[in-house]
Amino acid sequence: MSFKLNMDGDLWEGFCERMLRYEFGWKNFTSVPHYDRGDHGIEFFTNCGVIFQCYYPDPNYSMADYKNHVKKKITTDLGKLKKYELDIQDMLGEVKISTWILLIPFIKSRDLLKFCKIKEKQIPTLSFSSPTGITVKIETDDTFPKGSLFSRTYIGEEINIPIQEIQAESTDVWKENNNYFFDNLCRKTAKITDANLDSVRTELIKKYIQIEDLMDAYRDQFPDLYTEITNIALVNLDELRNQNLFIKEEPRKIMISLLEKNRKTFKEIEKTISGANIELFSSGFIAQWLAQCKMDFILDD
Repeated sequence: MSFKLNMDGDLWEGFCERMLRYEFGWKNFTSVPHYDRGDHGIEFFTNCGVIFQCYYPDPNYSMADYKNHVKKKITTDLGKLKKYELDIQDMLGEVKISTWILLIPFIKSRDLLKFCKIKEKQIPTLSFSSPTGITVKIETDDTFPKGSLFSRTYIGEEINIPIQEIQAESTDVWKENNNYFFDNLCRKTAKITDANLDSVRTELIKKYIQIEDLMDAYRDQFPDLYTEITNIALVNLDELRNQNLFIKEEPRKIMISLLEKNRKTFKEIEKTISGANIELFSSGFIAQWLAQCKMDFILDD
């Protein structure tokens, strides 16, 4: 993602350390003291048998230079495993290494994956090797989504999934394919407002489509955050429904109250979410609920 373009080697290394420490836990993760890392080619290791190295290639490298520098890094650091075998063994203790991973911001070429397999076969048997040998891999922070999300909070990185524009053709298709939902929207919006109904319904359909895409992206990239957001939204809806049992509000006021409550609670989430994403979550959930009969209570007479 874009936040990685503004880093350098030290920032990337610090980011990776926080990410992996969160991912593996302090009992299973060891960071080699900073001033020793370059000597033995090991920056971090885990009790489950993984060695990590970090590398931040210059984003301005040409593809050829990028591949050459990454390959050189892999070759150099794997060579240190044999060169410093005894010292590494003393540092690892009883830990047996099954995987060596180079963490880089982006994997730009499949040639590097092939290169890893070539180098893997060249690693000699080492005193700290697992019985099946050592696998060589390249990974990015996408491999550790929970840890990556945690580490981003330390660099002030807000989470922002781009929101696609919805064309009129898409809303027409949605109406044709979702007759039941569209009927719900028509019925409920007629109770909420009497101004520009066609425009309101079109905007709600756009938000319905957009939030489905946004939720899919969060579910894939930030599953824990996705669960937190959806749970908060459902709690907000349930609180409003319960309140409506005793204090009967006008449908329009209910909508405004829920929209404001969604905005407020999403902003309070520990992880920093972009304003655009918060606004779509706030209004998009309402669009979904109106279409899916979860807000019938606002129409009670």
